[in-house]
Amino acid sequence: MKPPARPGRAVLDRIDLSILEALTASGRMTYQALSERVGLSPRPCLERVKRLEQKGVIRGYAALIDPTSVGHDIIALAGITMRDPSAAARQRLERALCAHPSIVELQVVNGENDYVARIVAPTLASYEALTEAFLADPGFGIGRIHTTFVLKTLKSFDGYPVGDSRE
Repeated sequence: MKPPARPGRAVLDRIDLSILEALTASGRMTYQALSERVGLSPRPCLERVKRLEQKGVIRGYAALIDPTSVGHDIIALAGITMRDPSAAARQRLERALCAHPSIVELQVVNGENDYVARIVAPTLASYEALTEAFLADPGFGIGRIHTTFVLKTLKSFDGYPVGDSRE
């Protein structure tokens, strides 16, 4: 699976922002309830939502699941540094990381690491096996994986803020 392309900055009016705030708070809201909340009739509200989806502003809808409830007792933030920064090695590594179900988030970053990945695993041993497999494959060109284990989550990611970002 390829990471989503970054859409250009969308031009959003007050109603679009209200729709995004409402759906961020409750993605299961009916169009009727959404239209009442933002002050539109249902049909124009539906058309706006569809337009926001087509533009890639709304990328999808999902349930937010507690990781430990589904067996992910280990949550790690892994800084990955390339030994071989060639384009071919990067492409192979990025495809493999994006395709792996335990890697739930992946960012290309600057600084000491080339990537930061959020990785979930049922046990420490399974996390170690996963990282060892990536390190052992010379085709990926990984030089180092620096792991920070999450001990307690104080605030989980529940979506991006929608408010007026033009400030």
